[in-house]
Amino acid sequence: MEFKEISFNDEKVINEGMRLWNDNLGAVYPMDYKLFSQNLRGDRQNKKMVGVFDEGKLIAFIVYKQSIYKSGLLEPDRQVGYINSIIVDMHYRKQGIAKKLLSEAEKDLKAAGVKNIHVAGDTYHFFPGIPSECIFAEEFFNSMGYKIEGESYDLIADISKVDFSRLPGISLNRDSRYAVKLLDINEKAELYSFFERCFPGRWYEEFLEFFEMGMEDRDVVVMKDGDKIIGFAHIYDNKSKFIGAPVYWRQSLGSNYGGLGPIGIDEAYRKCGLGLLILYKALEILKQRNVENMVIDWTSRQIINYYGKFNFMPWRKYKHATKVEDL
Repeated sequence: MEFKEISFNDEKVINEGMRLWNDNLGAVYPMDYKLFSQNLRGDRQNKKMVGVFDEGKLIAFIVYKQSIYKSGLLEPDRQVGYINSIIVDMHYRKQGIAKKLLSEAEKDLKAAGVKNIHVAGDTYHFFPGIPSECIFAEEFFNSMGYKIEGESYDLIADISKVDFSRLPGISLNRDSRYAVKLLDINEKAELYSFFERCFPGRWYEEFLEFFEMGMEDRDVVVMKDGDKIIGFAHIYDNKSKFIGAPVYWRQSLGSNYGGLGPIGIDEAYRKCGLGLLILYKALEILKQRNVENMVIDWTSRQIINYYGKFNFMPWRKYKHATKVEDL
């Protein structure tokens, strides 16, 4: 077997990687070319993909990264690295392949100055953590010295079945000074000012990049106080050109799929029920677009009940894993 670095521009091997993914994970996490290519090639961090070949056939790979690119207004922390993904074909397991791939990746990251490695959760991630279905992966990372701590969830609801106006326990802020609407393309400068003021890191950077990659004004809901943007929600439906995390696994959601996330309110306007208001309005917009099954991604356990008011419930669960210092 041969271990070698793979170019992200190698179309043949990228397609083989997608095949390998679907052969081993596709029953639960079905991959398609657009998502695989977008996430592997789109990230501006220092990234590498190393493959394992048996007589020319790709039978395993690892993708890992070091933070070297800015996050909005924030400088990168070059001591932080990520294992984006690692897959060994089911027919080649129990041969130490995953251990060698991970060990060599750790060695490479350490040589570059990385001290903290996270499993998933990177920019252009496929998962926010280790999927709960992959129990063997959790055991593997634990055996390699990673600390398994914390969890997050993707939530799901069929909003076509929900009459938002009849849900109990939802009291909306009706103050007429606040307006919720889709972003007007002429408001992008104000939107960026909002991010600089309120969310100057990853979310700001993602919006800058996602607009470059096909995101449109119809994908962004904003809340305004007069002329000032004070809140936002990123929404998706089956016409969205950019594939964001809430709709990664859209092949499992049916044809009228949708998604939401992230969502946020200016800190100066919190504790006024405005987060609930923009969520309500964003869901209404998606329902008007005939969305049925939709996902809110990467949520903590503490806020599941908040989204549960709209009948969202856990769909996917992920465990967080980190290795610190002792690389």
